[in-house]
Amino acid sequence: MPHRDEHTKDFMRRVMGEDSEGEPDVSLKPLRILKNMTDIASNPKRNLGRFLVRQTTRELMEKDGSLNVLGVYKYMNDNHARGWWDWEPETIWATLEDSHLSDGTPDEIKNMVMALQTVLNTFAPFEHWHIFEKVSQAFNQNHVDFSTLQPAGPQEAAMTMAVLAKIRPGTEYDPEVLIYVATCANVAGMVFLPEELFPGVQKYLDDMTFEHQIRDVTKKVWEGDKAAVRDHAIDIQIGRLQEVRDYVSAEVH
Repeated sequence: MPHRDEHTKDFMRRVMGEDSEGEPDVSLKPLRILKNMTDIASNPKRNLGRFLVRQTTRELMEKDGSLNVLGVYKYMNDNHARGWWDWEPETIWATLEDSHLSDGTPDEIKNMVMALQTVLNTFAPFEHWHIFEKVSQAFNQNHVDFSTLQPAGPQEAAMTMAVLAKIRPGTEYDPEVLIYVATCANVAGMVFLPEELFPGVQKYLDDMTFEHQIRDVTKKVWEGDKAAVRDHAIDIQIGRLQEVRDYVSAEVH
């Protein structure tokens, strides 16, 4: 494993109660719920309809046939108030399976609930890039693997930031998380990140790319300047931004 991922390994060891040097600057008690995330979600995003779920639960947890993280968040709050924020994972699964789910708790819900607990009980996803990354994977219903880096795509990162803004409005990100998001966007070839999709990220992306002319024109076009001269490179940038916007719009309400 690369040296840069030692923080993730140390974090997981400490959450599981094992000895490790270097006390991380986060509250470990509420974060221990993440230890089970390494053992679940072995499958990619799939339709909740494959499971035998009561119709009322489906309607609240599904969006266009797929799981939606804010739908799960609302459903848990509506049915269990704030009590579930601190429940053990086993208590949550037993409660869901006893009251709502007739064929076990889907992996997608397990991932989302544990990631949501982390967001609700700590500031870790706003402070540490490796925790933001795993929360993003859970929110986007991807396989969560603490043993390796799993860079978020621009759509996934933007959706995660939008969800976090809904749940913890006004919470600021530490620079390392914003740098992480900027790096993911840079790898994807993006040069302009609108504030409404990527709050606070552009200044860090500017340090990674020298395509400032393309950035400036893309910004003008995105903001509705009809006089801006477009070319193929600009169209590609706008197309990517539209994909991000549409994805976030479909997942976050």
